[in-house]
Amino acid sequence: MRPIALSTILGLLLFGCGDSSSVDGSAGSGGSGGNDFVVTMSHTYDALPLEVGGEISNVCQTWVLDNDEPLYVTKVRQINEGGWHHSNWFFVPEWAYEPDPEVEGPDATVDGSWKCSDRSFREYLAAAAGGVFFAQSTQALDESQVFPDGAVLEIPPRSAIVGSVHLLNISAAPMESALTMEVETVPADQAEIRLTPFSFSNTELDIPPGPDPENGQYQESRFSMTCDLTETFQKSLGMATPDYNVYYVLAHYHEWGNYFNLSFTHENGSRQTILELVNRVGEPIGRTINPPMSNNGAPALTVDCGYINTTDETLVYGLGGQEMCVFLAYTDSGLKVGSSADENHPMGEDENGILLNETDCGPITAFKADFAD
Repeated sequence: MRPIALSTILGLLLFGCGDSSSVDGSAGSGGSGGNDFVVTMSHTYDALPLEVGGEISNVCQTWVLDNDEPLYVTKVRQINEGGWHHSNWFFVPEWAYEPDPEVEGPDATVDGSWKCSDRSFREYLAAAAGGVFFAQSTQALDESQVFPDGAVLEIPPRSAIVGSVHLLNISAAPMESALTMEVETVPADQAEIRLTPFSFSNTELDIPPGPDPENGQYQESRFSMTCDLTETFQKSLGMATPDYNVYYVLAHYHEWGNYFNLSFTHENGSRQTILELVNRVGEPIGRTINPPMSNNGAPALTVDCGYINTTDETLVYGLGGQEMCVFLAYTDSGLKVGSSADENHPMGEDENGILLNETDCGPITAFKADFAD
């Protein structure tokens, strides 16, 4: 079994990496977020230098919010200057990742940039300590995470936003690139529904090459993982049957990804699609689900990711030169839920020559959210 990975995206997104419309066709998460985005807070993180062909990982960045009261976030927008492959952002107590002077030197501060390993940063621990704040689509320069009216992320007092970032410079010149985050908050009396994240990662990818990639003979593969949440809801909330709505979904895969589907799965095996995408890398692929979609008693969630491997090597789960299958969803369940994969089972080709795989769901971890009221 693999350890749990709560990630956007993940980058998240996470959390391909569509168009900018939400599921109902209204303004969604791509582009500038619509004309009604009212910026109440913003922050530009440190610019990071990249040589030609350079790659940055194991870098975290912090924005201390200095908030004495809870914040109710309804929209988040990121704009970057290029080279940002993906980044996953979390809200945590402001003291959660204080510097170690013996490791980082006497001038290290809570705010700013630091090596993730120096402060023992792990995404799943950050998600458990606070929650998932935002996940950037792969190589997206400008995108917004927009919730339906009345739905918010509640950020506790004295919080910080911490991001785990991954940059790649595929341009012909050195660059220095920064990411700016804009946030819209609403008063407490407009915060009707508090959202919490679900994030599953299929870490057991084994994506074979085609028979003759040099001559355009590529192989298409799909991986499906179903996780039953019945026991999770019983143990965490005392509910006999899962009962919740999904408000937002972000998929995350890399340049060979060509398909994504997230569905509720009922006991009889029938599926109700929440979101289905065919995407290109560099486009925002988060979607507002408006109106929110109920699970209608379905006990399980199924995530499917598809790939066309144009290389001459097998691709597995990982960073640079590999692939991912991750989703981030915000729900009104009151639970923060994460799972990774266990064992993958190749199922052979379908009638279209697509290699099908069924992956066992790994351990599911859940934390009950602690809201101000």
